[in-house]
Amino acid sequence: MNLQKLEYFRMVAREKSITGAATKLFISQPALTKQIKSLEAELGLPLLNRFSYGIELTEKGQQFLKDIEPGLNELRFVMNKYRSDQIINMGSDPFLTTYYFPDYVDRFARLHIHIKNIEEDTLDLLPLIKTGEIDAAIVQDHANEEGLSSAWLFAEEFYVAFPTQYTPVKDAPIHMKDCLPYTQLLSAEVGPLNKKIRELMNVYEQSPEIIEMPYHSLMGLVSKGYGVSYLPAMVVNKIEYKGVTFLPIKDTPIRRDMYLYANNVETVQSLKKLFVD
Repeated sequence: MNLQKLEYFRMVAREKSITGAATKLFISQPALTKQIKSLEAELGLPLLNRFSYGIELTEKGQQFLKDIEPGLNELRFVMNKYRSDQIINMGSDPFLTTYYFPDYVDRFARLHIHIKNIEEDTLDLLPLIKTGEIDAAIVQDHANEEGLSSAWLFAEEFYVAFPTQYTPVKDAPIHMKDCLPYTQLLSAEVGPLNKKIRELMNVYEQSPEIIEMPYHSLMGLVSKGYGVSYLPAMVVNKIEYKGVTFLPIKDTPIRRDMYLYANNVETVQSLKKLFVD
């Protein structure tokens, strides 16, 4: 039995709803249900009565909550006392590290945040949280992961990067199908963006040449006229590349949703407050 299961049970008891508790805990409803059933199995008794309108504690469940709550409160107090000196090691992708985190660096001292791991595919950060190599991460297009807490942070669209001399329109959205006849310059890592571009090639039945390379080489080749590439809005809004024109894509078919992940709900809540407030 671990502390997290007990905290999950207490939140369910407070909310009188699995759905409501899952929202407060930043985890999925199925994951929370699994944790509660696991706790009941360990204890060898039912803690909840489940009804169509919600849940109620069994008699044993009420007594169990009454017995554990003082200890949980005391332990939370002790953890918060020492957490002020804790360093939070975070992971992210290269774009976030260069163009997102600097906007918040003056706030990092509040939580002693260090950027420790950088992965082009942020999904590779999730195992590092589970093993304790890092404490938290911002992950792209992945809302839930069993055993971890998460919360949606922000969404952003991608722009297409055209060689200036070949730009088909000026300062106007371009349709995705008009981007695909050109050679596609993509990151060598087969991450979410790479996969999405390939899906759109199938949708529009186009088979352009694809050249894959490290992300930091992409704009150099675009400026030389080798093809087109794609960058998130946070980058486009902060930089200019000589010989490259950025255009919004009509109906934003390429976008990403970014989620905060950590191994406990308190860290997720603290980080979200730091980035959102």
